[in-house]
Amino acid sequence: MMFIFGLVFCQLMVIATTDCNPKLDNAVIEDLLTMLIKYKGGSEFRNYRKLRDIPAFTASVSTSQKRINAKGVVKFDKVWTNNGNHYDPNTGIFQAPREGLYYVSTTLMSASGKLVYAHIWQNEKRTVGLYPGTGYSEATANMVLNLKKGDKVTVRSGGQSDLYSSNDYYSVFSAYLIA
Repeated sequence: MMFIFGLVFCQLMVIATTDCNPKLDNAVIEDLLTMLIKYKGGSEFRNYRKLRDIPAFTASVSTSQKRINAKGVVKFDKVWTNNGNHYDPNTGIFQAPREGLYYVSTTLMSASGKLVYAHIWQNEKRTVGLYPGTGYSEATANMVLNLKKGDKVTVRSGGQSDLYSSNDYYSVFSAYLIA
């Protein structure tokens, strides 16, 4: 029975995504997911709703940023996920909507023959740093931070930096609530 329901669900998704406008697509898919989850017993539906409420984002830099000054905030403008819209791509700031333990990560790539030196910042406090080196080199920094409601997390240059990116999105910034 579940196999048949799954096939019907997949067929309805194909129909919904080929014949509807984007706003209707989202509503139809949401309704289909809701029906499927309710069919499976209901408790998963509550968990699904909770997952969507977890503060989380991932954003990338879509074009190279040249000569980022010391303490200049890196603006990750291509947003992939932004549950709750707590990351602002215009400012490069993630603002914690509630107190908790957050996982924070960034990967940066240096431009050809140039340096990148940066840190993850919590409010006005510099935390871990990364130094990929010169010329298309990458470095990643990961950490877990205790954030209070309203705390701001950014990635800032540690000095004159030339950050490389393209439509392959080499430079990334993410954070999400763990507990």
